[in-house]
Amino acid sequence: MKRLLLVLVCGLPLVCVAGDNQSTLIVQTGKWRESDLIVRTILDLESNKICLAFYVRTSGTSPVMSCYNAVSGFRSNLNQIGHFQEGDLVLRKLKDYVNGVSCLVAYVSTPGTSPAIDCYQSKTGVKDAIVRDGHLREGDLDVRRIVDPDSGKTCLVAYVSTNRTAPSLICYNTQTGGKGGIVQIGQLREGDLIVRKIVDQTNKKECLITYVSTEGTSSHIYCFDEHLDPKPTREAEWRRLPTPSSPNR
Repeated sequence: MKRLLLVLVCGLPLVCVAGDNQSTLIVQTGKWRESDLIVRTILDLESNKICLAFYVRTSGTSPVMSCYNAVSGFRSNLNQIGHFQEGDLVLRKLKDYVNGVSCLVAYVSTPGTSPAIDCYQSKTGVKDAIVRDGHLREGDLDVRRIVDPDSGKTCLVAYVSTNRTAPSLICYNTQTGGKGGIVQIGQLREGDLIVRKIVDQTNKKECLITYVSTEGTSSHIYCFDEHLDPKPTREAEWRRLPTPSSPNR
């Protein structure tokens, strides 16, 4: 009897472990690699989502992920269709032809970097390549404008010239017929914090870019529609001035 109890007590932890061992609904269905960038395709069977996990083969990096609906079963077909490098900045455009999704990936070729991504719906067309369409450098900040004709998107990539940095990336709809470059119209520095305000004249967007002046910093970018209130004329400004009261006599 004692031997039987001993066997049952010893077997309890094994039963608990077996109870925690559940089948997973998350599986890897693909891996894509180009130079030091790795992308793994992850499928969530329960939610019918395809997720792309991006990371760079370097110490101190962090991954980023974007997910979208699987429109044709659980299939995907990921290919690189655009790429260029400017200085330390590397840009790659990947496209999932099955699900109609394009992703722009940006990172810098320095140790400890992490990628920045923006994924969006794309069309099946012939203009798959990305186009360099502007460059701004202010102090230690680089900003580049990229146009994706296939998706009708314009993207801004900002990064700081320092080790262990990661770029920031934002994409928005391209305005047809617009003209102009990217220019800085304002700057603020308080302690280590730097904020720069730039304008994408072609697409009528204003963006604030912030970072700190320490090694290893990364930038953050936030964009919004340009404020287009007309400036008052000098005559209108004079009309706003209060009329001086007559002196008492």
